[in-house]
Amino acid sequence: MDPTHSPTGPRLACRDLPSGRFLLSDVHLFDPWQGLDIKGDLLVADGVIRALGTSLDVPEGAEVLGDLAGCWVFPGLVDPHVHLRTPGYEYKEDLASGSLAAAAGGYTAVVAMANTDPVVDVGPLAAWVLEQAARDGLVRIGQVGAVSRGLKGEELAEMRGLAEAGAVAFADDGQPVEDADLLLHALRYARGTGRPLLLHLEDRSLALDGVMHEGRWSARLGLRGIASTCEAGPLARDLEVIKYAVAEEARIAAGRQDAGVEEQGRAVDVPLVHFQHLSCAESVRLLGGAKEQGLPVTGEVTPHHLLLTDEQVNRFDSNLKVNPPLRSEDDRQALIAALADGSIDCVAGDHAPHAPHEKEVPFEEALCGTTSLETSLAALHTGLVLPKHITLARLVEAMSGAPSKILGLTAPALRAGAPADFCVFDPEETWQVTPATLRGKSRNCAFLGETLTGRVRMTVVDGAPRFLRARGEA
Repeated sequence: MDPTHSPTGPRLACRDLPSGRFLLSDVHLFDPWQGLDIKGDLLVADGVIRALGTSLDVPEGAEVLGDLAGCWVFPGLVDPHVHLRTPGYEYKEDLASGSLAAAAGGYTAVVAMANTDPVVDVGPLAAWVLEQAARDGLVRIGQVGAVSRGLKGEELAEMRGLAEAGAVAFADDGQPVEDADLLLHALRYARGTGRPLLLHLEDRSLALDGVMHEGRWSARLGLRGIASTCEAGPLARDLEVIKYAVAEEARIAAGRQDAGVEEQGRAVDVPLVHFQHLSCAESVRLLGGAKEQGLPVTGEVTPHHLLLTDEQVNRFDSNLKVNPPLRSEDDRQALIAALADGSIDCVAGDHAPHAPHEKEVPFEEALCGTTSLETSLAALHTGLVLPKHITLARLVEAMSGAPSKILGLTAPALRAGAPADFCVFDPEETWQVTPATLRGKSRNCAFLGETLTGRVRMTVVDGAPRFLRARGEA
């Protein structure tokens, strides 16, 4: 591979809908990355935010959406880790249903993983998915390309071709990259693409047929456990490989400099490595140490790992069977603290829809995964912001600007002239999560039956309302 050649940038696609011309009046405009925290109005026209401030004049022909008065307006949420199941598993979810669920949850952009059938491991298939997204997607959809062919962990996928097709990142999510040599080669080949590697951490030889966190609750329930070291062990190994790659790149750069080779325009850095769905305290410690060493690493955490623990598995609710498993209360507290102080960079839902026949079975036999797109913001507002475990500013950063930065995307912003990508959130509306309240195809939500405080009322992409809900509407 010639690392001096940079492929095209990441591509996001969605349906082209007519932009509205409307004014949100008497709303709370809140964008921590812009330092914006005011009560006022927001004017949208021609796909962009035309103005925002107090007592804006209403232009001729603009619709005033006064029924949203008192709500908060956030920059659009961005989820770096979802499973939209296209191609091959559309009976669980598809681009249309998944993007509707995303819009209902306040997301203006989501990034789909490659573990489909066939696996998205070549450029033409990534391009095809993006073409379908341009036809069916209500929000911006990005596609991840596989690290290895067929997710088998044996040989590299066509990473250059995937990048040139517009893939946002590389990941074998659903499977760990177990071969250290393959990981090192992936780091080398990703140089110059401008794309991060997203890594799923799992020692399958230790996890075996475990179905929940190994601890006192697995012992009480008689279920085989999965120890935290199944995640922390691979993380420690991956950090050593990254450290080696960084040193290798430094040696190469020094050698070129000594030889008088011109480095201008050549990307010499090791690509960012992003660790997915961290679940335990030891992973938090390892990630923090790696950052202190200056390694190019980031991490994410899911709403269900922030809000739920292995104790809840005593209900044998298969919607709580996830991978990695729900951990202990000590682990949960460590994750919350790490999100609050920025040691963990962002929130990712790991939206994993399944059909009823895959979940309505004994706990041990159920597939792993929970849906998240429609409940993440409300659940985290209820469980973390209202009890003051984290600030609202930190939550919005972790769900919008931070994932955008990790993926090399332009972050949604509440700023005059910026694309009108935002969501409107009612922080006081209470609602119960039921199958009838969910828009996606699947209903395997870990928060079914929970009463949440705060709900998305509207989501706008490119100035076009993609989702609108009246207060109290299911």
